[in-house]
Amino acid sequence: MRKETTICFRTTTRVRGTLDAMAKEGGGSLSSTIELILADYLKKRGFSDRGRVERRRYPRKQVNVAAYVRISGGDITQHGGVILDVSLGGIAIAVPNECALKISKGEKSPFEASFVFPSEREPVRLVCKPERVVPSNGNAYVGASFVDADFTAYQRLQQYLV
Repeated sequence: MRKETTICFRTTTRVRGTLDAMAKEGGGSLSSTIELILADYLKKRGFSDRGRVERRRYPRKQVNVAAYVRISGGDITQHGGVILDVSLGGIAIAVPNECALKISKGEKSPFEASFVFPSEREPVRLVCKPERVVPSNGNAYVGASFVDADFTAYQRLQQYLV
């Protein structure tokens, strides 16, 4: 997302310290942390989607689910990540840069994402094809479509989204 506007404001030392700690813990910059907080605030109050038209085939559901990303290649490697949103067609997942480099270097070769929905106990394993890889502050955001899923995994995904 292109950032084209600057906002400047004054705050207390205590709030600044808390924001700095949040940014450090999240591995991002102070600016990106504040932007995430503001975007979440606007979304919760229904302001962020006004006038926006959904272009995706399947609507996405925002989540915050821990996941493992398994990349096949010369050697099979597994990395931790966080699924940010999910739909019947794919996922957006935040992964470490090291993992994103392996995903994008493999000419967008498929990878496996394993995760557990909050209301379930059994993991869901889906094969994904990376469509977009965007680096950001030591991490990367990967937008991926589902390539292959066994019937039960896709059925559980569908039940979760409904």
